Amino acid sequence: MFALVRRLAPVLAVFALAAGRGPAQTSPAPIQSWLTPSPAADVQPPTGDPGSPAQAKELPADLKKLVDDYLKERDAKKKADDDQKQKELMEKALTTGTKFPLSSYWDNGLWFETPNKDWRFHLGGRLQFESIWWAQPNTLRGAPPGNGGIPAAGPGGGVGVMDDGMFFRRIRLRTDGTVYDKFEYALEVDFEQLNYITYDHMWFGMKDIPLLGTVRIGQHKVPQGLEMIGSDYHLTLLERSSMSDAFWTLFAPGIYVQNNYLDQRLTVQSMVHRIQPTQFYTSDFGGGDYATTTRVTGLPVYENDGERVVHVGASYQWRRADLGRTIQPGGTGSTFGDTQNVVRFRARPELRDATGIQTTLGGNPGRFIDTGFLMADSVQTVSPEFLWIHGPFSVQSEAAFAFTRNARFLYGPNVGAAAADPMFWGGYAEASYILTGEHRGYDKRMGMYDRIKVKNYFRWDPNCGLRGTGAWQLGYRFSYLDLNDRGINGGQMHQHTFGLNWYFNDNAKIQFQYSNIYRNVPGPANSGVVHGFGILAQYYF
Repeated sequence: MFALVRRLAPVLAVFALAAGRGPAQTSPAPIQSWLTPSPAADVQPPTGDPGSPAQAKELPADLKKLVDDYLKERDAKKKADDDQKQKELMEKALTTGTKFPLSSYWDNGLWFETPNKDWRFHLGGRLQFESIWWAQPNTLRGAPPGNGGIPAAGPGGGVGVMDDGMFFRRIRLRTDGTVYDKFEYALEVDFEQLNYITYDHMWFGMKDIPLLGTVRIGQHKVPQGLEMIGSDYHLTLLERSSMSDAFWTLFAPGIYVQNNYLDQRLTVQSMVHRIQPTQFYTSDFGGGDYATTTRVTGLPVYENDGERVVHVGASYQWRRADLGRTIQPGGTGSTFGDTQNVVRFRARPELRDATGIQTTLGGNPGRFIDTGFLMADSVQTVSPEFLWIHGPFSVQSEAAFAFTRNARFLYGPNVGAAAADPMFWGGYAEASYILTGEHRGYDKRMGMYDRIKVKNYFRWDPNCGLRGTGAWQLGYRFSYLDLNDRGINGGQMHQHTFGLNWYFNDNAKIQFQYSNIYRNVPGPANSGVVHGFGILAQYYF
C-alpha cells in the first residue's frame, strides 16, 4: 500500500493543495504523515500474539477514494488502448490475410474465437446409445406391409419381428461457426452406419442482410413443425412423434431464408428445396421434383429469460409428387410405377428397432401403418403448433393435415382408378414436468425449444458422497395417426408414451421410456398392441 501511495504522491499533493484553498475546514493529516512511518507516539501497539506484526494504518476515506478513482481510470484507459490495438490488428488481418489470434474455451463444446467474436468456430457432436425390449403378440409377427401398403399381400399381415437389441442411435460429429462476422456455416456428418455415411447439416450462409435477414444454401433443416426444427438433442422422449415420420421433411438441399421481427417475438422461415429419397442426401436429381415450405411463429408471452413462454405457429408445405424410381432406393417395385409421379405415407412407432435404414445388422425398420405408393400430382401439408412453458411445467402439441391432389391407385385391381383428393392427418399432445425446478429452454431466433440448463450438476465425491442431483424430468405423450381416406386404407395408430429423464449436467443424460402402441388396420392384416421399453444414454457437446 505504501508503495502505491508513493507513486500517487504528486497527484494527491495537488488535490491536497487545492483543498487548502477552499473554505475553512478541518485539514486532513499532512501527506508526509501517511507517506512515512509515524513517530513512535502515533504507532498503535500490536495486538494479538506477541510475535504478530503491527497492523498497517488505513488511508483516510477521501484519499482512499482518490486512489480508487485513479486506478479505475488507469485500467479503463489501458483496456480502451488494448481494444483499439486489437481492432486495428483484426482489420489488418481481414484485409491482408495475415494471422490473427484465437482464444479457446469450453461451453457445451469446444469454441475458438477472436476477441471481438467476428470469427467463431465450434467443434462438437453427439453420441446416443440405445437399448430396447419388445413384447409383441404372435399375430403381429408376420410380414410387414409391402410397397402396396395395407392390406398386406403376403401371409401374416403383421409388422415383422421386433428384435430386442442394443445399438448406436446416432453418432454425429459437427462443426459450425461464424466468419467475417456475417457469414455462418454448419457441417454435421452421420457415422452410425459406417457403410452409408450421410449428412445432416451442410450449409453456408449470411446473416443480418437488409430485408431478408438470414440466407443459407445447402443441406438444411426444412422449417416444418416444432419438433422437426428442434434438435433431437433436446427431445423429451426418445423419438419424435409418428406424425412427423409420416408427413414432415427433416432435411433437404435448397435455399433457406429467415427473418425475425418485434424483438424476435415473430419469426418467419421459408425454404425452396427438393424432396429426397431419404432425408440425409445432400443432392437430388430429377425434373420438377421441388417443394416450398414456410413456417411462421409468434411469442405472445416470453418472460424471465424463457422461464415463461407461450409459442404459437404454423407451417405450410407444397410439394410435387416425386418420380417413382427416385422416391426411394430400389423404386416402387413396379415397372409402371417407376415412370409415374408418386407419394407414400407411412410411420414407425415412437421407439426405434434399427439404426436408420440399416438392416444388415438386424433390427426391423418396417412401418406399422402404410398407404403404399399412390400416383398423385402434389401434396399440401398444413401443420399448426403450440408450446407453453411455465417454470418446470410445459405442454407441447402439434398436428398435420396432408392434402393429396389427384391421387390414383398404383396397386391392386383398381390400378389407375381415382381416389379423388384424400386427406391424411395426425397429431400429438405432450406434457412434461421437471422435478428439480429447471425449465425447458427456448431459442427465440429460431422459434424452437432448446436444452434444459441443469442447476445442480450430478457429481460424486468419494469422501463426501453425493454432491448434486442433476435434473429429473417426467414426460407423457399421446399421439394419433390416421392414414385412411377415400378408399385408401393405410391404417390407424395411436400411442401412449411415458418417459423419465435424468440430466447429469448440460451435456449428458439418460432417458427411460415405455410405449404402448396400438395398430388398427383392415383385414387381412392384423391389428394389435405392441409394448416397448427403451433406454437411451446421450452425451453431446
